[in-house]
Amino acid sequence: MWNFAKSWLVCALVWGAVSGAGVTAQAFQEAVVNERANLLRSQADEAYQRGEYARVIELCNQLLQSFPNDNPHVAYHLRASAKIELGRVAKSGRQIREGIADSRSALEKGNGKFPWLNVPYIYGMTALGELEDRPEHLETAIKWVTPLLDKPTGEFFTDEDKGNLYYQRGLAYTAKGETKLAAADFTKATKLAPRLLAPHLRRGASLAALGRNDEAEEAYEQAVERFPNSVIAVNDRGNFRRAKGDLDGAISDFSTALRLDPKFAVGYINRGIAQYDRLQAKEAESDFTQAARLATDLATRNAAIRMRGSSRLAQGNAQGALEDLTVAVRASPSDPSVVEERGIAEFCARQYTAAADDFARTMQVNSKLVRVVPWYWLALQRSGREQEARSLITRTLDQETPPSGWIGALCKLCDGTMTDEELLNAANEGTPAERSQKLCEAYFFLGQAAILTKEPDKAREYFEKALSSNTVTLSAYRASQFELKKFN
Repeated sequence: MWNFAKSWLVCALVWGAVSGAGVTAQAFQEAVVNERANLLRSQADEAYQRGEYARVIELCNQLLQSFPNDNPHVAYHLRASAKIELGRVAKSGRQIREGIADSRSALEKGNGKFPWLNVPYIYGMTALGELEDRPEHLETAIKWVTPLLDKPTGEFFTDEDKGNLYYQRGLAYTAKGETKLAAADFTKATKLAPRLLAPHLRRGASLAALGRNDEAEEAYEQAVERFPNSVIAVNDRGNFRRAKGDLDGAISDFSTALRLDPKFAVGYINRGIAQYDRLQAKEAESDFTQAARLATDLATRNAAIRMRGSSRLAQGNAQGALEDLTVAVRASPSDPSVVEERGIAEFCARQYTAAADDFARTMQVNSKLVRVVPWYWLALQRSGREQEARSLITRTLDQETPPSGWIGALCKLCDGTMTDEELLNAANEGTPAERSQKLCEAYFFLGQAAILTKEPDKAREYFEKALSSNTVTLSAYRASQFELKKFN
């Protein structure tokens, strides 16, 4: 949770006591005790800013046990924030609820004097609503914060505090899918709290989501200009540039982020993805390797290894890709997309039996992934298991609700109930990007059908057309490269 630092050091307390006519032993002892509490609060706040949330909880526990009456609202506030952050990462509703309970204690101890104490409660309800897909929690967060925004600013409620509350409501609106309202709140937050980075970045993201790219670009430019040494600001602008197709600008931003922090593993991943998009698979592999080496958490390391597998496959290194993707499968055995991705690599490596097994496993994990059916059918066919392939496609099309749309068309091609011309006509629908993707898949599957009917020249022609689509992120594109042995 983005949160502003609240300093609670009151060192003048001791010096003010000793500068008078005299000080009793009791007063001096109380001053020393308060100073110890101030030190713990300061340490907890600094640990929070560093993202050391377990340490925050430990320090706040000490505060509440040793100094239960010395600004307890601050300890509950910090502990609530830390618990919610840890709960988000762990996807733990229990831990988020513990944070929300602490936030209520902070509000109770604060006696309504500090509106900023509401931040963890609002953030916690938003986090819980997102995690458990409970819109009512999001609505609670919005209803809770809205009256607070009408309060006048003053000694205990600064413009920056109010900006934070607008930011929190913007997060709740974002989670509800009300992006326009979120963008308006983030804009207000940047004006009230211009020194705070997060609202600037969220404003850019929300404007981009609304398709207002010129405004989004301006928002990111302002963020980088105001925070030129912020790795996150430059990195997020890079992600925006990549999304709109400016790969050179994206790579430049990610490189800048890495100069600011050479150990920024996510920056290497992002630059690797942009280079992969630019058909520089070798450079992408190098960045993913560096990211895996630098990653301090397993999730980032596994993501880097998985993407390195994709970059190796793009270079025709199927064995290297399979090694990486096997590591990824072991790390996330219940993630069907990883198993599916290894199945594609196995297909490219002509390990059709293994590919069929992985496609079967993918559908066991998630039976709704009908996009896998044509690949599963194809792997069964190429491994000589024609009867199983026929049973699969018959079973799929005979369901009460068979696949429809484009996947339905591919299944009908596999079943022999759709002609080449009909498939190509079906592919030629949708936006230009959708048409390119569907045509790539159509040409790939038509090429595979030609291989099964022993028409190699026809198959080659179809695979060449698949590559001409330049849809480099598609599995069909990658598999067509292996059929033609043409790699980037």
